[in-house]
Amino acid sequence: MKAKLSDIIEAIDFMSGDPSQSCEGFIHIESSKIYLRSEYLDTIDLDELPSNLDDADLYLPLPTKHDLGLGSQLPVYFAEEYAPDFYNEVQAMFRHQGAFGRFKDWADRHQLLAVWYRFEKECAEKEIKAWCRAHNIHFID
Repeated sequence: MKAKLSDIIEAIDFMSGDPSQSCEGFIHIESSKIYLRSEYLDTIDLDELPSNLDDADLYLPLPTKHDLGLGSQLPVYFAEEYAPDFYNEVQAMFRHQGAFGRFKDWADRHQLLAVWYRFEKECAEKEIKAWCRAHNIHFID
């Protein structure tokens, strides 16, 4: 199967941004067309969804960032690499709700926010590419 990496990344970003974690993404095995199913999409978009998205012979479910290991552990890995003196502080942030907001405030205060965003993007792309390789998806972009 061939698909655009940028389309897959965009779909996974959208799915991972769903606060209720109910958004699902699928890639059609033959055409590589990506479909998103979410309560946040317009009904016009939902009307265009195939009725058989759950057919594993036709559609491959896309992972979320959490599925790829890019959730709350990623900032801890970031601290370990870029701010080892603050490792315990960052790790403690993720024991409570609202951790990502506190982490981004922390990164901003320590002039590490741009470095964080680059790190997050590189890690996400690396894991998404690995997932694609595991599912025999080759890139056309």
